[in-house]
Amino acid sequence: MLETSVGSGDTSGPGGAVSTESIKAMSNDAPYFYGNGLPAALQNRVAVNEAVLGSNERLIDCLETGVDVRTGTVAWGAFQNSPNNLHVGQPKVGIVTGEGNELVAYDHLVIAAGARDFVPSFRGWELPGVFGVKAGRKLLTSYQCYDGTRTLILGTTAEAVAFAREAREKGVEIAGFVEPGSVAQTGADDLSWIKSEAIEIFFGTVIEGANGKTSVTSASLVSTSAGGDTHDIACDTICAAVGTLPNIELPSAMGCELAFSTRFGTWLPATSARLETTRPNVYWLSSFTRGSGQARTILAAIQGHSEPLPAAAIDGDPERSPADYLRLWIKSLLRAGGRNVSLCQCETVTRGELLDLSPPKYLGQGLRRPKSPILAAAEGARIDQDAVKRMTRVGMGHCQGKRCRDEAALLLSEETGVPLERIKPATYRFPVRPIDLALIAAEDDTPDTRELWPHWLEPYVQQAGE
Repeated sequence: MLETSVGSGDTSGPGGAVSTESIKAMSNDAPYFYGNGLPAALQNRVAVNEAVLGSNERLIDCLETGVDVRTGTVAWGAFQNSPNNLHVGQPKVGIVTGEGNELVAYDHLVIAAGARDFVPSFRGWELPGVFGVKAGRKLLTSYQCYDGTRTLILGTTAEAVAFAREAREKGVEIAGFVEPGSVAQTGADDLSWIKSEAIEIFFGTVIEGANGKTSVTSASLVSTSAGGDTHDIACDTICAAVGTLPNIELPSAMGCELAFSTRFGTWLPATSARLETTRPNVYWLSSFTRGSGQARTILAAIQGHSEPLPAAAIDGDPERSPADYLRLWIKSLLRAGGRNVSLCQCETVTRGELLDLSPPKYLGQGLRRPKSPILAAAEGARIDQDAVKRMTRVGMGHCQGKRCRDEAALLLSEETGVPLERIKPATYRFPVRPIDLALIAAEDDTPDTRELWPHWLEPYVQQAGE
């Protein structure tokens, strides 16, 4: 089974389940950053499903070859027998639609959950009209309902230029590219296209904030140099194309071991040469791990053959580190916007409140004495994001930190000097996507549950009596 997510996911690969949810669910689904700015056209689910299938020839090929492609479907959890879960039996994946839930048994599970947008915080980033680059490209191509007319793009990555090309084909005006560094991140061909379109790149510049009351009307840009000037640029949409990060919440919540990627500055499921995770018969297929040939390698492993991985490296320029670029943006935004910018939208926690380990506002209390997020360890200082989350509530909202945990780790690393690989990532919990719990709740207990429910506490009650 291949689980992918249209909107921020990657639908390349041998078939799968495609998520095209209701507008309510998409508004809640933080990684996509569509927010309240979703076009009304997405209310028509039938038209959206048809548009998604029609824009992806590989999915059409899958359908024609007999692959069960399910639109409007979300994989929210996966379960295997474990010390705390002894009665799963054959491993199962929980999938849900607007009509209800289904537990699908599997022999082998291939997780190809794609990538999500990394949208860094800045003043006004919660306004409708601010979105990630993968979300924007899906609105342009798969959903075919992009309603921006003048878009400002944050970043000069190859993904940023790909979005700009697609937007220009749809008649969208590009207000410019915002680049905090002195050189663009993309290649010569893209730069030639930008020049031919007379689109300006604002080098040495970062966004200070998005302006507007109910939607974006302009953006304030500030020079990254000391005492730099600020100027406003008119736009009705802002596309954050700083970078993308892998969707690891499903394998992480399943208990797959994670390993830190220095190149991408994030955590990935640890895999064998056959791309098998530390959970038996669970495989990880992603552009963040290997180059070409992954699907063939996994297929060979499932069929019991031994086939070495090809020597192809990860796509992209090895001299340009995505992790370094994310760091540049976070440092520049922190200098431009300061500590009083909301970092966690779900829990309304600012950057400063995270770095100061301030207790949640609703407690109405401060710390009795200053605390440090650094934990002492024999092998060196480290930070536990779960501990920081419990102190500040950053990452404890309905999105489970999908839009703030990575920036929080970068900020903590920048503030404390603790390397990113020494910052233990916070845990994920099922369901890994924001869905109505009523959809996954059984209408009634099974006969086994009704029969065994009164008895499972008996050993603990007896032990307490003794």
